[in-house]
Amino acid sequence: MLKKALENILTSKESQELISSFDQIGDIIIVRIPDSLLSKKELIGETLLNEVKIAKSVFYQSSPVEGDFRTRNLEVIAGEDKTETEYKEFGCKFTVDVENAFFSPRLSTERERISNLVQDGETVVNMFAGVGMFSIMIAKKKKCTVYSIDINPIAAKLCERNILSNKILGN
Repeated sequence: MLKKALENILTSKESQELISSFDQIGDIIIVRIPDSLLSKKELIGETLLNEVKIAKSVFYQSSPVEGDFRTRNLEVIAGEDKTETEYKEFGCKFTVDVENAFFSPRLSTERERISNLVQDGETVVNMFAGVGMFSIMIAKKKKCTVYSIDINPIAAKLCERNILSNKILGN
């Protein structure tokens, strides 16, 4: 989609270098851009903003996920400069801060797979809970006890909010 939208703007060499995949998390898009195309990052951002109708923000990911809090550096290249969004997955809704707490939409199938493995009555300890994705999906599907732990205080606060918004009992 991105390569097609930019085919009349980028040279064929630039088009080959373009990473056409991107992450969409609610109304936020995160894109990786090779160094050779950084001079066109705003153009790429505006193109994504126009092509993905629900998008309000496009961010360039300027660093990999790193550190104890598993965060990444993001730079707004189009739209609103906001990093918090609402994300829905398999009947659950989550508030996510894409810059200050780890989150990847690419793990959605894995979250669903793991939540289906848990049996009623089991106790689950999620040592790297982040915003609570695995924990909440499990707790919504099964009658079990789930403990969510994360070293990142922003992620822990978002997890608490997500527990409440998904009407999960407990504390």
